[in-house]
Amino acid sequence: MTPSYHQAVGVAYITEALMQMQATLGELKSDVKHLTAASEKQGKKTDRISHIIFAAGVVLTILLAIGGFLLNKIWDGLVLALKAAGH
Repeated sequence: MTPSYHQAVGVAYITEALMQMQATLGELKSDVKHLTAASEKQGKKTDRISHIIFAAGVVLTILLAIGGFLLNKIWDGLVLALKAAGH
């Protein structure tokens, strides 16, 4: 018994649909790989930026501490000079 025309057309349609879905799935896999790589690259950039910001914060804290120390010594010197001028 040979398959009827409708069965042959149905099988051809299903085969074509499956092939198109397979091609689309291949494209999606490729796109996901590309997005994964881009995400990893972006993550590395974000890590680098966070390290730079942390280092800048440490440097700023050290500079503020040194500046505060110097201002304290200058203030003490001014107070002593004003006391000496007042006597």
